[in-house]
Amino acid sequence: MDQYGALIYRVAVSVVQDPGLAEDVVQEVLVKAWTSMPSWQGDVPVRWLRRVARNEAISVVRRRRRLGGPAGLESRASGEPDVERLVEGRGEVRALREALGELDDVARTLLVLRETEGLSYEDLADVVGLTPSAVRARLYRARQALKGRLGGWDR
Repeated sequence: MDQYGALIYRVAVSVVQDPGLAEDVVQEVLVKAWTSMPSWQGDVPVRWLRRVARNEAISVVRRRRRLGGPAGLESRASGEPDVERLVEGRGEVRALREALGELDDVARTLLVLRETEGLSYEDLADVVGLTPSAVRARLYRARQALKGRLGGWDR
């Protein structure tokens, strides 16, 4: 948990877009990791965990959609004392989350893992089951779509 919990959480929240559901996904993945440790032979645990976290998160999203659960996520206060900056930051975070939410699951996962984890194209390809060149193309299209949705806002 200490070593990989944050990584699993980032993967999960990039797909489910809900902190509470992402925490549930982390718990499920850690249980699977605990029960599957002997079968990791020849595989790098972090790669295995990314794949399992993504797959579990996608399963949660599918179950949620089938049950008609809520979509999206409201941003939480960061505790910053400057109210104007806090409100402005919340608006930017909300806009980013909404723009990310409009992307398909693969594009959103690729963007989040590339930008937050700095994964290589090869590692990303392994996580989502595409070729590295397909990952490059999907990332380019996802960035263009995100840029178009966010308009003039720069990070």
